[in-house]
Amino acid sequence: MAKMNDQTIKEQELIKKQEESGNEVLCLMKIGYFFHAYNAGAYALARVMKYRVRKKVRRSGLEMITAGFPTDNLPLVLELITVAGGKILSQTDDWIEFTGIDCTSKGIEVVEQEKKQKAPKVPEESSQESDLAKVIRSFDLLHSTPLDAVNFIGHLKTLVHE
Repeated sequence: MAKMNDQTIKEQELIKKQEESGNEVLCLMKIGYFFHAYNAGAYALARVMKYRVRKKVRRSGLEMITAGFPTDNLPLVLELITVAGGKILSQTDDWIEFTGIDCTSKGIEVVEQEKKQKAPKVPEESSQESDLAKVIRSFDLLHSTPLDAVNFIGHLKTLVHE
C-alpha cells in the first residue's frame, strides 16, 4: 500500500471529523490557493454554489468526493452558505466549519476522476502563432479543474518565450 502524504492525512481527518458529527458539522480546508470540501461537505458546497464535485482516488487507494474554489471566492461562498440557511460555526485562515446545509448526494452529479492530460508540445516546424492556437484549442476547459487551467496558462507562457 502506498504511503500517505500529509495532505491525504489532513483530508482523512477532515472527513472523520464530519462523520463523527453525523455530517452536521461540515468543513472547508485551505490547501494552497484553494479551499476544498470533502464527501458530505463537497455535496453541501456543490448544492450552495452549483459547483461540480469529483470523485478522486488518492495514491493510498482512498476514494473521496471533492469540490473546491479559489480563496478569492471565500467571501461569496460564506455569504451564500448563510443565505441558504447555513451557519458558520468557526473560521480561521485555513479552516472553516459550517452547518445547516443539505449534504446528501441527491441531485448532485459526480464526475469521475480523469487521468491528467499533458498539454501537447508545439511542433517546431510550423509558425509559433498557429501552433499556439492549436495548443489552446486542444485544452479541454470543460473537464479541467481551476488548477489544471492555471497550470495550462503557465505552460502557454513557456511556449511563448521559447
